[in-house]
Amino acid sequence: MIRASTLCLPLACLLAACETPPQMAPRPVPPPATRITEAPQVDTRAASAACEPAVVEALKRRYPQPGSVMLMADREQYYPRPNAQTSVNGEGVFEPDNSSSSIGFHYACLYNARTGKVDDVQMRY
Repeated sequence: MIRASTLCLPLACLLAACETPPQMAPRPVPPPATRITEAPQVDTRAASAACEPAVVEALKRRYPQPGSVMLMADREQYYPRPNAQTSVNGEGVFEPDNSSSSIGFHYACLYNARTGKVDDVQMRY
């Protein structure tokens, strides 16, 4: 019996050395921290109220005596821009000379919320 246990001991040691240690599952890496920033609330009423007269004024510079001018408020779109600015894009129709013919146009107005004024107006006829 002594001889059998003497042979088993080296065999047990050899098997123990060959056994693969249990693998630990890698820890999940958290995703990089993402900053969720909310877009600043655009005061559409203030932007629209400032842009409407600026658009009419730009129209009068090109057509000094326009007839009726109609801006389509339901087609205005608002886009926040950097530096507290908002782009107001819309459409309108006007009579260039008090006649019954009318011209459609698109406008882009850049409203500055810090100053409460319009920085730029672009028109396409």
